[in-house]
Amino acid sequence: MYVPRHFHEEDSERLLALMKQHAFATLVTVGEDGAPFATHLPFLVERDASGALRLLAHMARPNPQWRAFAAERDVLVLFQGPHGYVSPTWYATAPQVPTWNYVTVHAYGRPHVLESPDTVLRVLRDTAALYEAGNPEPWRPEAAEDYVRRLMAGIVAFEVRVSRLEGKFKLSQNKGEEDRRGVIAGLERSPLPGDRELAALMRSREG
Repeated sequence: MYVPRHFHEEDSERLLALMKQHAFATLVTVGEDGAPFATHLPFLVERDASGALRLLAHMARPNPQWRAFAAERDVLVLFQGPHGYVSPTWYATAPQVPTWNYVTVHAYGRPHVLESPDTVLRVLRDTAALYEAGNPEPWRPEAAEDYVRRLMAGIVAFEVRVSRLEGKFKLSQNKGEEDRRGVIAGLERSPLPGDRELAALMRSREG
């Protein structure tokens, strides 16, 4: 990923926070024929007992992507945070041109298929718990355990041991203070939730 100096984000806590908040990510592999292949999946972002970062997910067994894991090559998982169009009319100075502000994290690592049924069930249970957290009566796999276990034959659970993170937070850091404030104000006026989330992120980083 091309990351100009202004936009390079190294703070691991900020990177992890974005990954957890925007955990529906894109898994990218490269096949033996050199062609890229992508699948969009919800991931669990966690550290193991040793503190190493790992990503957990599952996909449909008919999806051929998991077979590429046997090649023991790094995969790329793309986490996309809030993003939005920036109008040149929002700046305090001129001339300016349109651009796009965004935050993203690229995670690299080796994937491994999880074979143990109990481990697979744990991935399913933890994924459900994460996304059911706001439900007043959260669904749990135990509510239909026999059915869930039958369906497990049709999925492949896996983990990616993260070896490297790249963060790009393009938040108008290359602009002056008045211009940044103008961008924040423009995004805050937007009816789009993603724009307002982007504005809040920019405001949180103002001194």
